[in-house]
Amino acid sequence: MLLSRLARTLSESCTLAPSVTTSGQPDPELRRACFDSRQVQKGDLYCALRGTRVDGRAYVADAVRRGAAAVLSIGGLDPAPSVPELRVQLGCEPAEVAGRAAALLVGRPSEELFIAALTGTNGKSTVVDLLQQAWLANGVAAARVGTLGFCWQGQERAGLNTTPCADEVHGFLAEVRDQGGRAVALEASSHGIVQHRLAGVEVDAVGWTNLSHDHLDYHGDMESYAAAKAQLVLGLPRGATAFLPADARVHAAVRGAVCDQAVFGLDDDDLPLHGSVALAEQGGLRLQVGGRYGSGVLESRLVGRHNAENLLLAFGLLRVSGIETERALAALAAAEGAPGRLQRVAPEFPARLFVDYAHTPEAITRALEALRASYPQARLGIVVGAGGDRDPVKRGPMGAAAAQGADWCLFTSDNPRTEDPEQILAAVVEGARQAPGSGELAAEVDRRAAIRQAVSRLEPGDVLLVAGKGHEPYQEIGGVRYDFDDRVELAEAVACLV
Repeated sequence: MLLSRLARTLSESCTLAPSVTTSGQPDPELRRACFDSRQVQKGDLYCALRGTRVDGRAYVADAVRRGAAAVLSIGGLDPAPSVPELRVQLGCEPAEVAGRAAALLVGRPSEELFIAALTGTNGKSTVVDLLQQAWLANGVAAARVGTLGFCWQGQERAGLNTTPCADEVHGFLAEVRDQGGRAVALEASSHGIVQHRLAGVEVDAVGWTNLSHDHLDYHGDMESYAAAKAQLVLGLPRGATAFLPADARVHAAVRGAVCDQAVFGLDDDDLPLHGSVALAEQGGLRLQVGGRYGSGVLESRLVGRHNAENLLLAFGLLRVSGIETERALAALAAAEGAPGRLQRVAPEFPARLFVDYAHTPEAITRALEALRASYPQARLGIVVGAGGDRDPVKRGPMGAAAAQGADWCLFTSDNPRTEDPEQILAAVVEGARQAPGSGELAAEVDRRAAIRQAVSRLEPGDVLLVAGKGHEPYQEIGGVRYDFDDRVELAEAVACLV
């Protein structure tokens, strides 16, 4: 697409003024948008955006050296670039304009795909994974994007963020479209929404899993956190569908939305999408689904009330995507759990070992409740910590949630990042000590040592949850990522006892 045509198309929604220097082609043909100067290729539009840590305008010269044919910015570049500049005028959000430019340059791929976007504090990855599995089981070529990375045609690659930058999102959607894809499930984090990483993505349906304490270091308070997520629903057009939890805070945040809204939940037959859950005879859960989207029963190997909610939400999204009731139920019944989400490790071991990504107070509570319900007679322990450089207010509540839900706790490091792991650990332990009815508490800052210590104390029939990192194959300490996978560490700890 020519730069002039891109500018005209963008100006339909926001005023832009392209400035053309005397050097270079005055109206270059553009291949795609690129937000990272290190990834620029010949013919790209380099979008020089201000980030939370770096200012992309500082890398314009590098982008031009790598072949950028034009630059999108808010102006004020010094020195002026030697290629044409597409300048975003006051009143426009540069990241949103850049996202729309990224969509236009690859032919608006989301318009040719069914896009289901998942937001919420917990459960996004599980629902996204369930959707992809169910679509594939029904012959729908489907992809997913989120915390677990990009997945398409059996190939997976890691991503840096739960919701990638808009240039990556549209590039991936174009790849899926061009290779015959029909549907994509993607995670929409609160950061990703307010930072316009989904700008230009035409979303067909939204699923909002739940709302609980997380990311308040960024958003400030729960009201602002809810408002950030609500932007995804408020941006849906008439005819699109949003599935919402039965939470008054969520409903207040999305007031004014014009899309179809369907509240979902368990144990309330008046909801448009409802269900009831019981333990299945062979383990897992039995979910009775009802409401306007169809009714039926599915038995899943997943455990816990929270996974029943995830399955219910996935069912609603499958139905609005065109999958018949019976086929949706059958596909979800056969679906595996997402990696690192209450994932069983070393099943041959006489105690039961699980890894979960739970890293918020509510997620810890839900994971422990699920295991308690599945193994009511077992002694339940947990190994857990809190991450550094992230919402410090939730550390004490995380410790309290663990202490109240488990029979014993061994607190340790998560990803301390650039913080002192001992100080993080102290905050978590203090929260646990103040929790009423807390059980046995211990601490070991070295995560590998903590896991081995926990395994060594288990008796046959006991249950252990290692929480916080789930699928992550690293531990970040001092800004450096070291190879570390809780699933591998658990298996090695078991091997050491044999």
